[in-house]
Amino acid sequence: MIAFGLLTPIFALFLIERIPNASLLTVGMAEAIFLMTLAILRPFTQLSSQSDTKGYRTQYLLWFGSIFIVLSPFLYLLSRDMLDIFVIQMIYGIGVAFSEPAWSRLVSQTCSLPSGKYNEPYYATGTLVAAGLAAIGGFIAEMQGIPALLLYVGTTLFCAALVMVYIYNRLGMRTHKQKLW
Repeated sequence: MIAFGLLTPIFALFLIERIPNASLLTVGMAEAIFLMTLAILRPFTQLSSQSDTKGYRTQYLLWFGSIFIVLSPFLYLLSRDMLDIFVIQMIYGIGVAFSEPAWSRLVSQTCSLPSGKYNEPYYATGTLVAAGLAAIGGFIAEMQGIPALLLYVGTTLFCAALVMVYIYNRLGMRTHKQKLW
């Protein structure tokens, strides 16, 4: 879900073309609002997930975070001015901050990794896949337009959120340390 951030350069073009009074400064401010929201909330959501022994609170964080992330590309299509974009960026930041701890918990509980290599191979693989999807995103934006790309991204994020919630419900709330892989 974090791969949505790889669309930032295309997103900047979308804002400058579609939103009145959008400039490089306001696009940078929108990205800063996302990153500041994420930076402020992430420590609290990680602490909340770590202190959640049964995993129920983390499950709710995953649900709400996924909802916020999935809504973001659709809300971009409805935006009229930069104030709307700033609010949507804040919603997106909240969503990422809420869903990241659940994802980390799920990977650390289900994957057996040598000590000292905490989830690094999985994040690296995810980043490479996301880079490939970014190339596909550029192709879709070029051929069909940026609104079609946002619809594609929103639909893909929705499917990814469903898969993550399903996997977390099946595996994420185990209290013992049995590893699957």
